[in-house]
Amino acid sequence: MRIVRPTILFLIIHFMALVPQGAAEQLQQKRLVEEAKRKILQLTEFSVLKGDGRFLFDYGAWTDFRYTRYEEDDNDSSAKDTLRETFEADNRLWLKINIKPPLGADYDNEHVAYFRLKDLNIKRFPEDGAGVYDHEGPHLDYGYAVLDLRPYRVEVGRRYFNIGRGIAYSNVNDGFKINYFRPGWNFGALASRTLPHEDNIDASVPGFTKDSDRYYFALGVGYAGIPDHQLYSYYLVQRDFSDEEPGDPAQRYTYNSDYWGLGLKGAVASHLDYWFEIIKQGGKGYVFGTNEKSKVDALAANIGAEYHWDITGKPRLAFEYAYGSGDSERTSVTDAAGGNLSGDDNNFLYFGYFPAGYALAPRLSNIHIYRVGGALQPLAKFRFCKDLMFAVDYFRYFKDKPEGGISDTEATANARDIGSEVDVTVSWQVLSDLRWSLSYGRFMPGDAFLDSANDADNYFSNSLTLTF
Repeated sequence: MRIVRPTILFLIIHFMALVPQGAAEQLQQKRLVEEAKRKILQLTEFSVLKGDGRFLFDYGAWTDFRYTRYEEDDNDSSAKDTLRETFEADNRLWLKINIKPPLGADYDNEHVAYFRLKDLNIKRFPEDGAGVYDHEGPHLDYGYAVLDLRPYRVEVGRRYFNIGRGIAYSNVNDGFKINYFRPGWNFGALASRTLPHEDNIDASVPGFTKDSDRYYFALGVGYAGIPDHQLYSYYLVQRDFSDEEPGDPAQRYTYNSDYWGLGLKGAVASHLDYWFEIIKQGGKGYVFGTNEKSKVDALAANIGAEYHWDITGKPRLAFEYAYGSGDSERTSVTDAAGGNLSGDDNNFLYFGYFPAGYALAPRLSNIHIYRVGGALQPLAKFRFCKDLMFAVDYFRYFKDKPEGGISDTEATANARDIGSEVDVTVSWQVLSDLRWSLSYGRFMPGDAFLDSANDADNYFSNSLTLTF
């Protein structure tokens, strides 16, 4: 062990020098923005088409102009920020087709086809440096069909898939999903694959950019026999077929995982919504530096409630707790480099999304998250401002294992207190085809950050969305 430990330490330092710093944080920030866009674009997917014909068509264009500013993303005011601000123009073109039964048919099954193209232009500016331009697209964003074959429902193609609350797995993938409905019951199965040219979640894999080849398989069952409540359970398998380019005979990177999920959600007295989900993770990975196989044994949980009042202003108040287990030997919660060094890997590594703040935007790994939030539409009685909403969220973060790292690689101190964050959101549906939103987050580091990296981190985003 006197020889092995220093060797492993050398490998960690060597690999971390090759891995882009902040890769996990940047991925979370990108996902945060994309999730906000997805919720707005859902209106184009689930709109009801009316007409007498058998084939109904709807189409349109959607454009989002967004300015984002980052301040002290590395929590060090004495160092220049590697990324200071971005300007984005995100354009989507969509087409929806509804196929209705012929006149006189004795059934009302209706099938849907939906297609959407995406073209994203980004200009990034580091501090005191020239901007970098990036163009993604045009490419197929969504392209899927929904077949109503009651009591079966079949979805096939490229679209957003998710399991449970979307923590263990949720993403836009190519896949197939089938549901079988019985009174009070819903049985489902899913198979999907990461998109071509998608970045690997493990940024230490040689050639990780544009090279993720993961498959997902899931079975689930939901019971809604009790009015206003639903109990569900699922089993998810993730299999990693990603390649290293160039190959690395000294280290194996394959990470295979499986997840058991149990959840409950519903409403109490029509004013209180609640949710609960617990996830047990197993699987196999490799010990960094030795190539020995390691067992994955991790846990995650999410519980929350939101109370809303049916009065002027539509106020809402929410409380939420989330937990993702950690591993005391890990400095990275996503990568093989800086990953598990011996024994079982207790780090919760997932392939979905959990919203946990704008500025820190941590992954649900080696962390406890507490949130108190509220929202208000103070001008709801005025027609022009009825959809103007203000929201405030307060987050408190703690490490599960104080020795281990979190997705923010600056939190290197052996301490539980990660810090706190305040987020403010303002959104306004100005017109039916015009939406404006503003997001601001300020993260205040705690004892988990060294004195050289404990400056407050600020995030600001301003966007204007047009629908044609």
